[in-house]
Amino acid sequence: MTHRKEHIDLPVASLGTRRRLVVHRFGTPGARPKAYLHAALHAQELPGVVVLDRLVARLREADAAGSVAGEVVVVPFANPIGLSQQIMMEAQGRHDLDTGRNYNRGFPDLIDEVADAVDGRLAGDGARNVALIREAMASALAARRDAREADVLKLTLLRLSCDADLVLDLHSAWEALLHLFVTDLNWPGASDLARQMGAEAVLVDRGNRMMTFKSAHALLWKELAARFPDRPVPPGSLAAVVELRGQRDVDDRFTKPDADNLFRWLQRRGAVAGDPGPLPPPACEPRSADGLRRLFAAEGGIVIYRGALGDRVREGRAFAHILDPDTGRRTAVSAPADGLLYARRSHRFARKGQYFAAIAGDTFVED
Repeated sequence: MTHRKEHIDLPVASLGTRRRLVVHRFGTPGARPKAYLHAALHAQELPGVVVLDRLVARLREADAAGSVAGEVVVVPFANPIGLSQQIMMEAQGRHDLDTGRNYNRGFPDLIDEVADAVDGRLAGDGARNVALIREAMASALAARRDAREADVLKLTLLRLSCDADLVLDLHSAWEALLHLFVTDLNWPGASDLARQMGAEAVLVDRGNRMMTFKSAHALLWKELAARFPDRPVPPGSLAAVVELRGQRDVDDRFTKPDADNLFRWLQRRGAVAGDPGPLPPPACEPRSADGLRRLFAAEGGIVIYRGALGDRVREGRAFAHILDPDTGRRTAVSAPADGLLYARRSHRFARKGQYFAAIAGDTFVED
């Protein structure tokens, strides 16, 4: 089948406003594997939008040539609500300004509902159980009746992705290395993604009960496997967050190779036919998200780094300082653990108590 583009209207939240999702579909509906990719759930994080625009162009060509073997669904900008939140020329798309809630929190938690629906129906066939669970997820999502625009947005994104084998949520930080967040359910299964994308850090977590988009997928499969230990419940999806460096990294030198690597990964996973070439060597060792350290300013002032993003830091050693321009005092910023400075705010002014940088601690995960 050829490329299909559709629009999904969101509820009219206020007089004179209307927003919609753009959805690109490739391949044959129901074909396996199914891949789902979206970007800019935090709306100001734009590199993924550019990467997916490039990927859509490549998928159009592949679809026209009959090379999309599975089904691929792409939502280039997953949060048109947040894209409209501009204050003094700055995007404010991380949080819903109506409620203050993070757009990547509070996705529908279907675990109990799906567990009840499949209890007593699971068999000894893992593939059959995956199909049964996907049907229960789709039914639970179809039955929900949310009213608020932002809640309907989250519901719609899950409806589009709940039956996908591969689920990628593309983000970016202020300034950052290319890195991945993956739940332990999907590691080391996602190591080919990390290698293909050239990830410089991989953080493996146990899932987030605040129900991020990733956790709404991974935690459901992880929890169902734990609740039904006498029945095979393999992971029904590989869900990962791909952090495409910093929010300003939309240039061709980044976005073109990123799109090419996503296309090759889809080939590697069988969603698109063709030879992806040799898998690149790993650029890093996986780290436990338990070792992640977020730094908060001990004093207000201007943050001045001694080195660069990606530097190794040592516990107890200063790697930056905060200048108070009123007194001239410089407060040293010491690393709370050995690790990698993988993300930091692009704005160098920090208020006291404000989050301004992140370190991936040297707590490594064995594959």
